[in-house]
Parts: sequence; C-alpha cells; structure tokens
Amino acid sequence: MPEFNDVWTDKMLTGVEHIDAHHRHLVKLLVDACNASEAGSPPGAAREILSELVSYTKYHFAAEERLMMEIKYPRLKEQREAHRWFTEELNGHFLTISGKDGMLAAQVFVFLREWYAEHILKHDIDIGIFMRSDS
Repeated sequence: MPEFNDVWTDKMLTGVEHIDAHHRHLVKLLVDACNASEAGSPPGAAREILSELVSYTKYHFAAEERLMMEIKYPRLKEQREAHRWFTEELNGHFLTISGKDGMLAAQVFVFLREWYAEHILKHDIDIGIFMRSDS
C-alpha cells in the first residue's frame, strides 16, 4: 500500500501556498483511493474517493488557471492544454474503474502518480518561480 510520502516530496512545493495545499490534497486522495482499493474496503470505496479526485482535480485546474491569468503567466496556453488532456484521461480511467468493481488497478495508480509528480515538478514549479521573479 502506498503512503503519502511515496508520492509526495518537498521538491513539489511551488511556493504558492494555496496551490501547494491543492497538490497535497490531490496526492492524499490518490493514495487514499489506492489504499481503499487494496485494503479490501467495501465495494465502491475506491470509486468514491476517485470521484472526489476527479472533481478536485477540475477545481484545482480552474484555480491554477485563474492564478496564471492574474499573473499573466506566459505558458498559460501550454498548461491549459496539459490540464485538458489529463482531465480527459482521468475521466476515462474513472469510467473504466466505475464500470468494473471499483478497484484502482496498479497501472492506473502509477499513471496518476507519475502524471501528478511530473506535471508539478516540470510545470507548476515554474508558476512559483515566475511569481517570485515578477515581484
């Protein structure tokens, strides 16, 4: 069973407090969904957490994009495209899981973990850097 620290690292901090709080919550939901799936929780427990993950991801992306618009972030278009693509992928995985027994397959967990980590480390960190350099 993965733990929060298996996914989260302090290197993922952007320096933007509310964005970092969102990221920590997303990672917690991801780990909780995987753990619920592996722990033999009641049917649908992982699906319920994954549903919250899908919703919270959309909320987070909207908040992040609002921030990027406010600070006139130069790579907003690139970020929006990445968010759109990931939302479609996430919805697809959720539908696949929802159609089965609600189990979060290991490959889905790996996909989500790697995408969140890579996106935060390669793209979202730059938002904080841009904000600090603009001050």
